[in-house]
This record gives sequence, structure tokens and C-alpha cells, in this order.
Amino acid sequence: MTLAVTLVQDLTAAGFVALGLAIAYRWYRERGRAQGKLALGLIALGTVAALGRVPSSVPLSVLLIVLFMLSGFFVLLFRNEFIPLGRTAYRAAWVLLGVSILVGILDVVALQHASPVVVSAAGFLLITSWSIFTGEPTFRFWVASNALPAVQKARMRFLSLGFAVLIVILFVDVLGGGALQSPSAVIVTQLLALSVVPLIYVSFAPPPLLRRIWRMGEENELRAAMQDLLIFSPNREDLADRAVFWAVRLLGATSGFITDANGQVVASVGIDADRAANLVSSQAEARAQIVQAPVHMAEGQGSLAVVGGRFTPLFGSDEISQLRAYANSVSAGLERARVTERLAAIEEHKTQFLNLASHELRGPVTVIRGYVSMLEGGLLGNLNQRGRKAVGVMAAKVSEMNELIEEMIEAARLEEGGLTLRTVEADLRDVAQSAAATVAALVDVQHRIVMDLPERRVRVNVDPDRTRTIIANLLSNAIKYSPAGGEITCQVRARAGVARVAVTDEGLGIAKEHMPTLFTRFGRVITPQTEHLKGTGLGLFLGRQLARMQGGDITVASVEGKGSTFTLQLPVAGAAEPVSAGPVGAPGSDGELGVAERPIATRATR
Repeated sequence: MTLAVTLVQDLTAAGFVALGLAIAYRWYRERGRAQGKLALGLIALGTVAALGRVPSSVPLSVLLIVLFMLSGFFVLLFRNEFIPLGRTAYRAAWVLLGVSILVGILDVVALQHASPVVVSAAGFLLITSWSIFTGEPTFRFWVASNALPAVQKARMRFLSLGFAVLIVILFVDVLGGGALQSPSAVIVTQLLALSVVPLIYVSFAPPPLLRRIWRMGEENELRAAMQDLLIFSPNREDLADRAVFWAVRLLGATSGFITDANGQVVASVGIDADRAANLVSSQAEARAQIVQAPVHMAEGQGSLAVVGGRFTPLFGSDEISQLRAYANSVSAGLERARVTERLAAIEEHKTQFLNLASHELRGPVTVIRGYVSMLEGGLLGNLNQRGRKAVGVMAAKVSEMNELIEEMIEAARLEEGGLTLRTVEADLRDVAQSAAATVAALVDVQHRIVMDLPERRVRVNVDPDRTRTIIANLLSNAIKYSPAGGEITCQVRARAGVARVAVTDEGLGIAKEHMPTLFTRFGRVITPQTEHLKGTGLGLFLGRQLARMQGGDITVASVEGKGSTFTLQLPVAGAAEPVSAGPVGAPGSDGELGVAERPIATRATR
């Protein structure tokens, strides 16, 4: 048993010596003032533990008392670096140190043969003084840790717990007297003292695994904050404000701010902009008070700065590393917000342009259209054959321009949410025929439009004017993108509660890779075969949006080089009703009208 006691005592002494050396090495590398105070305290404590294993003598006993009291006093000075003592308390601490050392020396030199009561009183005074030096910081650190992030809190509490265990052991040893001198009691107390070594060391150099364990409770919250920051922040100002808030919380500080590449304060929390600007301009003061991480912006490198709290330089070292990684995420978020704002501005400018251009063009086109109508009606005099032909071309182009202006106005209304529908029940066959009549002026001798209509009514609840515009646009596109001519079929059908208008051409067709462009605003498929064709890219975009507003859609099927089929789908209003009249239109012998007789032929289908 005696050997076990000796081994445990030696092991405890070695542990405290190792702890003192480890803290001294870290202080040598970092050279922090606060670390230096604690390093001196732990080195003194380790020296006491080591010299305590050496045969005792009066000079050695005096040295041990002085080192022991200094070890506690340096812990109080370490606390003073974070939470300054008042002037009176600071002076009282020095007086208590002097008195304690003096009593200890008297105990060793003059009170060796005094009564046990006097010796116990002297020992109790020494232990009480040391407990005051270490106990007050222990309590302060434990209370202050409540407001700090998880890792800082755990580190400070490990330090407090370590010194609290030492205080308890010392008081138990003094008050227990001979009752705790048995080998078993000595082994227990020595093992408890040895457990203090990892507690104190972990408070200064916690391994990464332990840090992750401490942080687990905050990980989900921080992840949610990052998602909110990077995805849901509506603009750069809000994002910067939230970024600073979470940076301050991450370090357990009280304030922080973001500066741009020119040093201007973009956002701040817990500090006014003038004070933040002063910290940035005063480099010496800034280095002493703030922790900075670079933030890369489009206009240059800014910084995310957090005003360090009392404990950040030492206990917040892990969070400082996190701050740098966090700043990279903030950089990405700010860039995302900048791009989003720029896109929003572009969209707004596009809408403003559409509004301006369409309204400014409508007036002159209306005047031109009026005069062309007067020319066509002979109100301005009779025209020869060439003049009438020219007026026809002019009328077609004016109509084309008017359709373009209407598209621009509709697009602007759609963007502003001001587009309304006047829904009534209509026969989709009539709407399709009206649309075909609208584009009749565009049909030349190379093209032929065939209307494939059912005998029964196709009832739909739609806005007839806008539905006519959709079909007319599909027909005009079929003509435009069939440069070699050919037949264009407009088929109307109703089946399973869905009405369909399918416009099929024998034109250029569309490659698969170009399909995603078709229904986008201003989206045009430009190839060597189509680059000469005019268009805004608004027709299909508006057509699909109008169709969806009426509960339908537009789909496309195409084979490159063989043609395309665009299908307008709309919900039917009710069951189809038979009509007493014969087939719609007046078909010829083969169900079609010849091109020379009429540009639009109609085929009735039972």
C-alpha cells in the first residue's frame, strides 16, 4: 500500500509539472499577457508539486509556501486580465498575499513546536488565502460563461471546475487532519488532484473531437442561420445585418460590423457606424480590440470585424477560426444578393422599357393605320392596281406592327400583375377561325392553312380576344418558320374534358437543345436559317402565360428539319352539343379550298 501511495503521489506531481510545462510552451508560442499570468501560476503549482516530493528542509519549506501562494495569486491576476479588479480589491489582494506569506514563513520557522491548534490555524489561513485567490476567479468564470457560445462556455467551466476541485481537496486535507492520512484516503485525494490536470489543460487546448462534441447543440441552429443568410435574405443590406448578428453571436462578443473595400461601414450590430469607422481608421486600437476576417466583394476585399469580448482572445480562439470560414459564406451570400438585386433591376428596366416603347409607338401606328384604312376604302382617292397592292402590303405590315405593340403591352401588364381576363363561354372553333382570318394577310402562294374542325361545338370558358391572339401567334409562327412553304394545319379537338388547338407546320423544326428557350421572355431560337427573321421572343412567352391563366397550357413537339406542332390546351366548359347545320365552312370536292380561291381551307371532321 505504501508503494501505491508513493506511486500516486509521484504521478500527481508529474502531472502538474507537465501541465505547467505545456501551458508555458503555449505561452511561449502565443506570448499573450493573460496566458502568461496563468502560465506562471501553473508553473508555480507544478514546482510545488515536484519539490514536495523532495526531503523537507526549512529553506525548501519557505520556498514552497511562497510558490504556493504565488500560484493562487497569479490565477487572480489572470482573472484581472479579463474582468479587472477594483482598486480597493486589487490592493487588498496584495495585502492578503503578503500576510499569507508572512504567516507561512512564521509557521515554518517559529511555530514548529507550537500547539496543534496554532499550527492548524496557520494552515487554515494559508489555504483560505489561496482559495480566495483561485475561488473568486472560479466563480466569476463560471457565471460569465453562461452568456458565451458552447465551446467558450465549456472551456471556461473546465478551468473553473479544475480549480474548484483543488480548493475542495485542500480544505478537506486541512480540516480532516489525521483522519485522512490513511493510505486509501491519500490515494483518493491524489487521484482527484490528478484529475484536475486534464480539466485545466483541456480548457486551453481542447482537441478537435471534443470541440465538435461541445458544438453539437449549436450546429443545427447555425446551419439554419446559414441557410437563412445565404438563401432567404432579400437584399444586401438585410444580409449584411444578419451576417454581423450571427458573427457576434458566434464569438460571444457584444458588437461587430462589416466594411467594404473602401473601409466604409456597410452594417453594424451593437456599435454605431462612427465608432466602427474609428476602430477601422485607428489600426493600433483595432488590432487590440477587434477580430477581423476578409470578405471578398465584387468591388474588392472588405472585412467582417467583431469587437472582441473579455474572453475572446484566449477562450474564443476556436471561434476565431470559425469566423474566417463564416466570412467566406458571407462573401458568397453578398455576391448572391448583389446578382439578385442586379437581375431585379434589369427586370424592372425591361418592364419600364416595354411600357414606354409600347405606349409611345401606339399613337403613331394608330394614325398610320387610319390613313391606310382610308386609302383602302378609297376615301383619299382612287388608286391604280400597283397602289392598291402597295396599300395591301402596308396594311399587313401595320397590322403586324400593331400585334407587336399589343404583345409588348401585354408583357408589361403581365409583369406588373395588371393583366385581367374577360372570360365568357365561347366556341373554340369560332375563335380558331377568327385567328386564321387575322393572319390571312400573311399567307402567300407558297403556304396553305387548313382548318381541321369538328362538327360539334367545342365549348370553353376563355377570354376570346386573348385566346384568338394565342392561336394567331401560333399560326403566324408556323408561316414564318416554314420558309419553303407547305401546308399548315390548325386542328381543333375536344376529348376527356380537354380542348386542344394543334398548329402543325412542315417547316424548319426545333432542335432538342433549343426547346428550353422557346417559352422564355424574349427567348428566340436563332440559327443560320432563322437569324434573318424578325421577332421579339414575346409571343410564345405570352401565349403560355395567357393559357395558364385560363387553366390550360401550350406544349410543343418538333422534329428538326421536318416541322413542329404547337398545341394549345384548354379545359372544356361542358359536353359537346351536336349542331343541326352541316359542316363548318364550304369544302370543295376533297374537303379543302384551293389556294387560288382562298388562302384558308376548312376540313370538317365528324
